[in-house]
Amino acid sequence: MKIRFNQPEQRIPNDDRGIRIQYGEARRPIRPWRWYLILIVSSLPLLYLIGLVLQEMLIVKAGGRITVPHIIVRASIDGYVKQVFVKSLHTVAGGEELAILENLPLEDSFQRLITEINFLNEEKNKRQRQSGNTTSQSMSLLKFAQEQEKFYQNRLHQYESLFKQGAATQAEVASARNQYHGALENLVLNERSQRRDQGFPTDTLQMASRISQLSLELEQIKDQKKQLFIKSPADGLITELFVQPGEYLGKGQPFLDIIFPEKAHISAFIPPKYQDYVVVDQIVTVTLPNGETAKARISSIPGVTQKSPVDGINLLEYPRSAILVHMEFINPVKTQLINGTPVDIRFPFFSDRADRSR
Repeated sequence: MKIRFNQPEQRIPNDDRGIRIQYGEARRPIRPWRWYLILIVSSLPLLYLIGLVLQEMLIVKAGGRITVPHIIVRASIDGYVKQVFVKSLHTVAGGEELAILENLPLEDSFQRLITEINFLNEEKNKRQRQSGNTTSQSMSLLKFAQEQEKFYQNRLHQYESLFKQGAATQAEVASARNQYHGALENLVLNERSQRRDQGFPTDTLQMASRISQLSLELEQIKDQKKQLFIKSPADGLITELFVQPGEYLGKGQPFLDIIFPEKAHISAFIPPKYQDYVVVDQIVTVTLPNGETAKARISSIPGVTQKSPVDGINLLEYPRSAILVHMEFINPVKTQLINGTPVDIRFPFFSDRADRSR
């Protein structure tokens, strides 16, 4: 059996068996760029994912926050606010007086001690003049003890003045105060020895002991009175006053808040995978929220980790541990630095890799 296949007839769209068919023109011509547009739009998610992968591979970025140091100045002693010398948004210098407190019981005790010490000294001098029986050796020791007492008293005042100017430490002031108290105790012992040699009666010795005890109490009250003057710990800007004149301020209660804009720095949160980039003196680029960029360098690495800020991650991510790094601006920025402002940090990827390869 033979099977024969005929070649199918070649058809022409505009010709049907020799009859020409007239088709109407399309309402709008087919434009190929529309298909390309549809293809591009449908490929956008894929392109976005590819861009994220390339960015993750080529750009080393991290988040951070502006940190402006601040101190809450608190009262060291109870008292009513007698006078305030500053206002909010006022710039103060280190050691500048901010306010004066008033403590009436402390002032009464101070005046009472001065009156009692003056009275006892007059009585003691009167009885010393009446006695007239002195020993040269005890007098020389007593004179030396008096000179030592004056010397250490002047030294204490000198260290207190230097402490106000920031040229002495609190430990040096405390050491000078202890030496002064030791000189007072030595003076008391020499006075007792001198009176014993002179044959002073018991009431005179008790009077001298009472004067020494009151003198020590008076020094303590003087130290407390100095704490009534609230002073600025350093140069800064006052952001908020918590009390007004006439209000009561308890010990440890906050008086005002001072910030130090000149000491502002960046607290950066570096992912652990970028640990190799965390090097002291590394230069980075910081982008502020308003778009301004500035150069900064890594000043210190505390060596601790903490949770990354929640508002600095995506909704699908969770807070992770990040390396805490402190950075300082190399040059001043035009934007006002506000505590807690988020910033973006970019590391020099290629230059850093080149440095590490060398």
